[in-house]
Amino acid sequence: MNEDRLQKIETILAHQEQQIQDLSDGFIRQGREIDALKRRLELTTAKLSELEMAADSGDKALSVTEQAARDKPPHY
Repeated sequence: MNEDRLQKIETILAHQEQQIQDLSDGFIRQGREIDALKRRLELTTAKLSELEMAADSGDKALSVTEQAARDKPPHY
């Protein structure tokens, strides 16, 4: 009886260790994804700023959306 109880505890402990490792791996993966998303957001923000500066220096009457609609490729 004591041996069965010890084996049950060891099994539970092994499952808990695996769950902790899975959670740790998930946090690492999410951290990498967050870093990648931050980099993409920074690039997008920089590009948007460039577009806004170009819009301010050129066609003052057109918004960024209007300029994009005006400059769309011919296949649209």
